[in-house]
Amino acid sequence: MNDTTPQMQDLHWDLLMARSNEERFQMGISMCQTARTIVWSSLPEDLSPTERCVQFFLRYYGDDLPPDRCDEIVAEMRSHDEKTT
Repeated sequence: MNDTTPQMQDLHWDLLMARSNEERFQMGISMCQTARTIVWSSLPEDLSPTERCVQFFLRYYGDDLPPDRCDEIVAEMRSHDEKTT
């Protein structure tokens, strides 16, 4: 769904492009940090630190990787935890 008029899209684009490359980069970094904070805060606090990391990984990256690759990464995360405990 897109409820933004073409004129408003153009205005938004022009305002964004009026900023310096550094400002646009910093805006992107800030948005990524905010997204990560939201994901971390949505995870149950009663999970172990490793399981919180696993759940963070799955929520943040799980849709971007093939399921078998996600399974490999999660298994490695969990096995690393077993080696250190």
